Amino acid sequence: MTGPKQPRDKMTVLEALAILEAATLECKKREVNTPELRAALDFLQPHIQPAWLIPQFRHNLDGEQERDYAAREGQQQVFRATFPGIRDSVRALIVRRMDALARKFHETHDTAVSDEIYGLSRELIKLNEPWRFVAK
Repeated sequence: MTGPKQPRDKMTVLEALAILEAATLECKKREVNTPELRAALDFLQPHIQPAWLIPQFRHNLDGEQERDYAAREGQQQVFRATFPGIRDSVRALIVRRMDALARKFHETHDTAVSDEIYGLSRELIKLNEPWRFVAK
């Protein structure tokens, strides 16, 4: 789902979500405060509700370089508590997009719109499964 790295204006919501998920799973083992993660947070922030989720995630990136194992464990706990809310908000965004596309398809009968609906529905099925934390 992550694919090649793309500039922020080319990033999809699902790619941004995958970047946040990787940071959540791997923050105890590697430096996750990367330009890629910051770009994903910037990309998602205007769309995620409740609005405090992205700032909470971002706040726990600050000063990560000096963190010992116990501090990284605390960071991961915050990420684990915050990520499911971000994921739920992304799911709601996809549902709204699919609704808009369904209205457009009803008016135009454009097969490209239908294809996009089916592609989003495949992703939505994945997001409807509960997220489980499995440390890498």
